[in-house]
Amino acid sequence: MGPRSRATLTVIIGLFLNLSCGGWTSVEAQTPTITLYITRRQVPNANPTARTIFPDGYYYLSPTVRPPRGSPQVIIGDSEVRAARDLTPPIIGALRLYRSPGFATTSSNRTYAFGLIDFFNEDTISLSGVINAAVPVGALNEQAVIGGTGKYRNANGYFEFTTLPETNSATGVFVFQGNIYIS
Repeated sequence: MGPRSRATLTVIIGLFLNLSCGGWTSVEAQTPTITLYITRRQVPNANPTARTIFPDGYYYLSPTVRPPRGSPQVIIGDSEVRAARDLTPPIIGALRLYRSPGFATTSSNRTYAFGLIDFFNEDTISLSGVINAAVPVGALNEQAVIGGTGKYRNANGYFEFTTLPETNSATGVFVFQGNIYIS
């Protein structure tokens, strides 16, 4: 038996063991581990945490000065995290995303984002994935949960969020519902 035959046999045995041990996960509907509400403020509102890191000289989501479409950018900003839908409950954490729009010249709305949800108590959840930055009300975005700290150490799963009707782009207030599914 040659080296290729052994490698093929090893792969086949691995797949068989994976299938027989229930290695595939179901895509059935699950109950979220955590549901939270995120408020992002941007132009014309002030968001003191929003910054364009690269290229220098561009203001985050400036209505007048923007880099050319398709040019790489790195943007950072915090959004408020609450346990209830309206804007009056206390802030329980922050969603900090590093976004890199402009990686594709075909859509300025698609952006690679990675970051974390910081619950202000040493517990964090790390996220990564490509999202649509300009989502209409009801549209769904998804990112991978790729780890965490504290009680979420080594977490894996996914984070879905959708834009809520409370969003008002004219005032620069965007409200999202986020569901985190941790396995």
